[in-house]
Amino acid sequence: MTFALFNSTQHQAASLRIALIGKSTTSVMIAEDVVLSPKIGSVIEEVRAFGREIEIIWDDGVVLRTKLHIRGTWRIFRVADWQKKKRNLAKVVIQADDRIAACFDAAEVETHHDFDPRRHPLLGRHGPDLSDSRTGLEPCVDLMLGYQDADATIAEVLLDQRVMRGIGNVFRCELLWTCELHPWAKISSLNRDECRELVSIAAEMLQSQHAPHDRSLAVYGRHGKTCERCNGQVRVTHHGEANRVLYWCADCQTRHAGTSSSRYVTEHDTPPGVHPAEFIYLSELERARKSG
Repeated sequence: MTFALFNSTQHQAASLRIALIGKSTTSVMIAEDVVLSPKIGSVIEEVRAFGREIEIIWDDGVVLRTKLHIRGTWRIFRVADWQKKKRNLAKVVIQADDRIAACFDAAEVETHHDFDPRRHPLLGRHGPDLSDSRTGLEPCVDLMLGYQDADATIAEVLLDQRVMRGIGNVFRCELLWTCELHPWAKISSLNRDECRELVSIAAEMLQSQHAPHDRSLAVYGRHGKTCERCNGQVRVTHHGEANRVLYWCADCQTRHAGTSSSRYVTEHDTPPGVHPAEFIYLSELERARKSG
């Protein structure tokens, strides 16, 4: 990646992060035929940039990938301003709250699921679907207790579709906070009652008529804000092999903290008082300068 190319693509990615990350999707229009579309109400979690490619990732692992022509661009609009634009020229239009992100002059547009080794179907059968009220919970509890990698963190196991399905990243963060569990606690440290508690609360969340949104979330998207339970500070970092973002409160999510895996590293934490989009942009800028 040249430094000049970084300045254009990465600036666009930084703008998209500020406008979209942590926001619920109101509508999505994709001009190309794609294999899957982001669900309305799903939360935009990450924006990645590689050369002229920009990827937008939702909390359920759906990825929208765009490869731009030389003059291609992503632009941000307010909803009121967007009504005045030539909407038929956009290849992709995403509305999240009061912002619209539109992609113009894209050479390629596609969607796919973000690869996560622990979620890949070739590794084994899918576990029970917790969003289905007919699902029995004890099989999930058994799968957690018999998890093959005893050193795996509870945060990783919750996203493993071989154990249970339906838990996206927003629910994962909220579930761990509700149960006061340290995200990097080893799965082998939990007993049956604790596993049952996790699964029961997860099923209740998923089967609720109302999915979580910005005003009801305890930790997700609340980096640097005060924890409503203990008045500690909510943190955000990246976690696991898939490097998914994880929001948590280090002051009150202390159950099984003593079993924390060595996989817990804090150098990827976004510092308090710094917007996550700014932290990512500055980190990428530093890497580009070193490689350029």
